[in-house]
This record gives sequence, structure tokens and C-alpha cells, in this order.
Amino acid sequence: MNRAELVKNIREIMSNAGFYVSDLYSMRPIGFDLIARRDNSLLIIKVLTNINALSENVAKELIVLSELLNGHPLLIGERSGAGFLEGDVVYDRFGIQSISPETLKSHLLDGAPLKIYAAPGGFYVNLDNERLTKLRQKQNISLGSFARSVKVSRRTVRMYEEGMNARVEFASRIEELLGDTVTLSIDILRKNQKKPQPEEKEIKPSYSYAQTDRIKDFQREVFSILKQIGYEIIPMDRCPFDAVSKNKERILLTCVHRYDKKLLRKAQIVSSISKITEKQAVLFTEGEVNRTNIDGTPLIIKKELRKIRGPEEIIELILERISD
Repeated sequence: MNRAELVKNIREIMSNAGFYVSDLYSMRPIGFDLIARRDNSLLIIKVLTNINALSENVAKELIVLSELLNGHPLLIGERSGAGFLEGDVVYDRFGIQSISPETLKSHLLDGAPLKIYAAPGGFYVNLDNERLTKLRQKQNISLGSFARSVKVSRRTVRMYEEGMNARVEFASRIEELLGDTVTLSIDILRKNQKKPQPEEKEIKPSYSYAQTDRIKDFQREVFSILKQIGYEIIPMDRCPFDAVSKNKERILLTCVHRYDKKLLRKAQIVSSISKITEKQAVLFTEGEVNRTNIDGTPLIIKKELRKIRGPEEIIELILERISD
């Protein structure tokens, strides 16, 4: 299955599982392929036939974007450098959970739990160390007897009870000995507890070599004005929007481009993403334009932006443009 077919397949699985899913798009460069929401779960999804093709830079941007949008990144692919991904196993690529399409389908549609993850040395599970300890003590199993039954050292048993995870085969022996479940499920629908912070970097426009110096200068000017009126700008190099603009109260998915067919296409994509993420999108362009929004996304021209003096004023203008 090629990547385009794979993306369509993933989108269908997500929709069948009750997720609202963003529209497909083919604009480059590509950082993510789909954004999906169900209840309080927001997934930023990257789809690759080989998960090893995900670069560290793209992974970092996915993690930062997911944190900004209060979501969780997920990589879906068929294989890695070592071969095809095992079913019902969670892999890791630069800190992003990675699974196969079959695993996604069985988990979301069939309710199959995810407990096994791949790590150097084999497959592992997370142990509920407190439950393990209580069950061992309740059944009056000594550390030595426990260790002999599981075929590990006493020191390893202590480490299990202190929170160390176990290889799958040892976890199976533990549960067989105790006659109960002591493994924990892996959640691929919620963001990690650890919150990565956006890296400090120079505010610069995201552009391809095909863009003119005028567009680059326009993007820099818009970012500079937004910063002056109270927004932090986090440029996005591989998104259909050029930056995420944020202050204490708002997140704005920010597009900056001349008024042409590419902006119209961007607006369609960003409008879909805005609805799924429940974050406001805004388009900035040059010249005189005889419209106030595109596909429901507010359109603000440069001379209007220059008159704005604070974050409240830009929000008021955005709200006006939505209702027009």
C-alpha cells in the first residue's frame, strides 16, 4: 500500500471509530497528515509506510504543535528498518508513539487493549508495581519463591515492585503465578504527562525556494506586528499554517500569504483544522481584497493589521469577520 492509500485508510478507520477528522491535503512540506478529535482526545497524526522515515526535526515540530494544541502526536506506519511492525505493539520514534494501521483498527474498532511496547532488547509491558506488591504479600509469597517461579533474581523482583517494567515473557510468568493481571494499558489517545516546551528560536517565516523575497518580507512584517501587540510566535515549517500565535488567552493558527490560489487552498485546509482543534485560524494578506473571510476563516489585510494596538482589538476584528 502506498502512502496516499495508507492515509485514506487511516482516515476511514478514525471516522469509523467516531472521530472528527480533518480533510486530506497534498500541500508540501508535510509535517502531519491528519488531525482527529473524539471527545477530549485530539490526535496529530503522521502517516508513513516506514516509520524510520520520520526525521528528528519533524518529530520535534509534531511534539511542539501537539503541546500547543493540547493534543497528542501519533505516528502510523507499516514497517520500520527491522521489518513490518508487530500487531498490538507500540513503538517509539523520537518520543512519538508509533503503531501499525492494523493495531489502530483493532484498538479503536475492536477494543483490543495495548499493553506491549518495543524497546531495545525486545518487547516490554508496564507493571502496576503497587498491585503486584499487594498481591504477592496477600498470597504470602516470599521474594525468593517469587524470583524462582518467575526465573529472575530477588533484586529484579524488588525492582519490579519499585516500578521497573518487565519483558513480556516475565510479565506472563508473574500473572500466571499471581493468578491476576498486573500489567497496565498504554494510552495512545492522551498527551504525555511530560510537557515539552517550544524551543526559543529566531522568528522567521516558513517558506519554500519558490517564494519571492516580497512574500518573505511580508511574513516577517506580520510576525513582528503580532509580537508587538502581545503574541508569542512559534513558526511552523511543515504545516499548512505558517505559525502558531499565542498569548495567555488565545491560540491563533496563523497563515500569511499573498492573495492567490495557494492562499485559497490553504484557507480550506486550515478551516478544517481549526474546526477539529477548536482553535481559531486567521489569514493575513496584502492589497485590497473584496471579502472578509475564506471558508469561515477571517481574512485581514496588512493595512488593517498595522492599525491594531492590542490582542483584544485583533480578536474583535476576527469575531467580526467570522460573523460577516
